[in-house]
Amino acid sequence: MSASNAQQYAETQIQQALVDGLLAEGFFDKVETEWFSAQEAESLIGQLPEYHQLVSDSAQRLWRWHYDAKAGLALVMLLRPGVTQAWEKVPGSRVLQQRQQGQALAWEALTPQRLIRAVYQGMNALTDTLDADELTAGQQVFLDALAVSEWQTASSVDHRVDTQRLLERSPAEFFAIMEQWASLLDRPYHPTAKAKEGMDEQEYRAYMAEFAQPVGLRWVAIPRERMLCGAGVAEGDQGPVAWVADEGLRQRLDAQLRERGLADSHVAIPVHPWQHQHALPKWLAEDFEAGHCVTLEVSDERWLPTSSLRSMAPVDGSAHYLKLPMAIYSLGASRYLPAVKMLNGDLSARLLHQARAKDTRLVEGLHLCDEGKWWAYMPPEATLFDEAPRHLSAMVRSYPQALLDDPSYRLIPMAALGTPLPEGGHHFFDDWLAQRGEAITAQTVSTLFGELCECFFDINLRMFRLGMLAEVHGQNAVLVWKDGRCDGLLLRDHDSLRIAVSRLEQHGMQDPCYRIKKGHSNTLYHDDLEALLFWMQTLAIQVNLSAIIDTLAGHYEIDAASLWQVMAQAIDTQIEAIPFEDEDRAMLREKLLNAPGWPYKLLIAPIIERAGGPGSMPFGKGETTNPFRQAGCAASHDRKIDTEENVAKESEALERKSLEREAQESVA
Repeated sequence: MSASNAQQYAETQIQQALVDGLLAEGFFDKVETEWFSAQEAESLIGQLPEYHQLVSDSAQRLWRWHYDAKAGLALVMLLRPGVTQAWEKVPGSRVLQQRQQGQALAWEALTPQRLIRAVYQGMNALTDTLDADELTAGQQVFLDALAVSEWQTASSVDHRVDTQRLLERSPAEFFAIMEQWASLLDRPYHPTAKAKEGMDEQEYRAYMAEFAQPVGLRWVAIPRERMLCGAGVAEGDQGPVAWVADEGLRQRLDAQLRERGLADSHVAIPVHPWQHQHALPKWLAEDFEAGHCVTLEVSDERWLPTSSLRSMAPVDGSAHYLKLPMAIYSLGASRYLPAVKMLNGDLSARLLHQARAKDTRLVEGLHLCDEGKWWAYMPPEATLFDEAPRHLSAMVRSYPQALLDDPSYRLIPMAALGTPLPEGGHHFFDDWLAQRGEAITAQTVSTLFGELCECFFDINLRMFRLGMLAEVHGQNAVLVWKDGRCDGLLLRDHDSLRIAVSRLEQHGMQDPCYRIKKGHSNTLYHDDLEALLFWMQTLAIQVNLSAIIDTLAGHYEIDAASLWQVMAQAIDTQIEAIPFEDEDRAMLREKLLNAPGWPYKLLIAPIIERAGGPGSMPFGKGETTNPFRQAGCAASHDRKIDTEENVAKESEALERKSLEREAQESVA
């Protein structure tokens, strides 16, 4: 992809997420806007050839906001009814600025940065405290992240991830490629998700998963007496070396420790090179100067970045991965690795193992990474909530060995299924259907998606019944695929297991007593299952599965609403099959399938409101539409879809597309 095409692709992707986010979060609810049907806006649309071609649905509306009436400036967009929100930008359409020049109108397409500046200008003009062109600190923070997201997205899509012959590769090689694929988008629907602030272009290309560049980790020795360790670390443990170092590296590290007289008193832990260069001198300079922490002159280049950036995959196919702190700014938060998070992860892991013992299906289908092997620098005067120590720590994350050794298994980060490739032409469902020997049709694609949903909700709703829900957005939730079937779900990042204590106790489990800073809000504890459901509606469905639907719909030219119907059926089936109490079953059907509205996890406004600073990813709670009702899944809803007719039409279109693709490949 050429640099100009990559930039255009990046701006198009970000613009869609930005406009949809602004609409969903109600940024325009308190300003006076105009809505026109195609007929009502015929004179305007006639001046906009691209809109004239895109207006193909009577439900679409031309939207206009005179954000600076004195200067004759207005924003104009083409919108359509959405599924996960009431209105969304018509995909492929640009946001235009209209300028009144006498009796004539001049038009200009806006980039995401130009758009958000116009929005700020219009919003700030409504206040008494700001000039129209003056930015608040939070507005500048978001604008900066948007600018970084644009160039970094363009850099990523300019590089092609090799996704050919996926099922011919080993399970470890397959997993590494799927992590690269998942990294291309990072988090769907978040306009600044790709922004990794603090890295220049050379560092970005060196450390992002999609570029598949080996990373040379540094090693630092820290005193045993100034260290906290995880539940999986035994007394006298050799540290991460025992799990991730080959014989050559082990000998080099041992030699360095002996030469410096540290062999008996210190433990060597790996450090990301970016962290060693940028963060440790800022946060722990005094500890290094005092000799408490010592850099060892050893480099370890056997690692590849994964989709989460600070998690590293071994190049030798080992089951032992690394998670390391990186003080880059991403999704409105610094990516450090504090001991308190890992302590909470140990507590969560204990609960997850208890849950597996209470449900035979969870024994079979719920797979867990071992995240109990961790080491964190902790000076005697520090607390769990201090900033500096959290920049020097390491976790060995061990994947179930059998899932990487058995060639019939494949591990698929669900984010990869919800990430379209920039060049198009491929989705893992292509490989999946080929493995089954089935043709690509709307029906077969829908069948695979249905099987995925049944497996996903079978595991998550069983955990939910027991009073817990993992953070199952697409990056943390890994689909376990075996011989062409969804076999289960693998969970990682256990520190975000959310719970309802009353329900845990009902099933014979106890409050894990998470370590939470006094006076600070938390998202781990919830009063009941209804409160816990927020995370299933938002992270599991609106983020994870919704992105998969949009990607499948775009790649296979399938009506997205039909896939929402498939998901609704899978949810309803699992609600019936899992042994819920009648009251819980009724609550789930009402809140998930029948309620007119759903909660919505705000993305843009919280970043602007917090204006930087420490803490995890900022978020807020809003309201949006119920996607199942929007997609015609509820009997009382007036938007019906003739599923059989749609499937037939879509199958014909897919067959044509398949023939065209074969012709193109034969020419190539």
